[in-house]
Amino acid sequence: MQANSYDVSVSTFPQIIIEGSKEKPVLVFFWSPRCPICTALLPLLDKLHGENNYAFTLARINCDTEPQIVSHFGVQSVPSAFMFKDGQGVDGFAGEQNEEFIRQFINKHTPNLTLELLQQGQTLFAQGKLVEAKTTLLEANKLEPENNEINLALAQIYLALGDHEIASPILELIPLADQNMIYHSLIAQLQIALESAQTPEIDALEAQLQTAQDKQAIEYQLAIQYQRAKRNSEALALLYKILVSDLGYENGDAKKMMLDLLATIDDAVLVSQYRRKLYSLLY
Repeated sequence: MQANSYDVSVSTFPQIIIEGSKEKPVLVFFWSPRCPICTALLPLLDKLHGENNYAFTLARINCDTEPQIVSHFGVQSVPSAFMFKDGQGVDGFAGEQNEEFIRQFINKHTPNLTLELLQQGQTLFAQGKLVEAKTTLLEANKLEPENNEINLALAQIYLALGDHEIASPILELIPLADQNMIYHSLIAQLQIALESAQTPEIDALEAQLQTAQDKQAIEYQLAIQYQRAKRNSEALALLYKILVSDLGYENGDAKKMMLDLLATIDDAVLVSQYRRKLYSLLY
């Protein structure tokens, strides 16, 4: 049984529908097992209930076993549905309806969880709670991955955390229609971050690498500098190159550094890619 999903009887009707709708909306669905349209709608309602993150209660009433409730509501045909809020029926529909109609009906009467998470994330960001803001916005992103307002907010947080490598691909995917003032401000911040990530130490090591006899020693030092500048993909690439030729390089420090990086980097795709590569060396 899903959360907040019930088969309602006369005895449970007051608690689940009347009192329950004072806490969150309740979608009351009158159906009959003898009605093919009803039985086809039941799994659809379950699906939409889950998609909505259970922001409403789903209450099913079998008209064949609960005639008293049917009579009380004056239900003339099945399927019929009513949305309850604060103990009262506020809207409804009857007969066969398609998925989009029912989704819009539900959305009209239930909280927009994605918007709530976005606003919470933005508030946390304004309060300087960057990690909490990131966690909240990632939840919103899971619900609506194509929502570019959320994506811009995430890019802003990653830049504030210094994770420009993660912010960059997010901004690259923002379509022209959504490239607003916030987007252009973040692009400017990204450029500054990229420039500051090219430190004098990195410049010197990159120059030495061109002519060095012992390239591996320079590559290891360069990987350390890349990691400090949060150029994680470049750091991992160099560390993996070193470990391919010498798994125990620097008494195991190179391997430890790579494992530490993989444990802390907030880029799931990058981590997965190099974790597989490292494990292929280890095992």
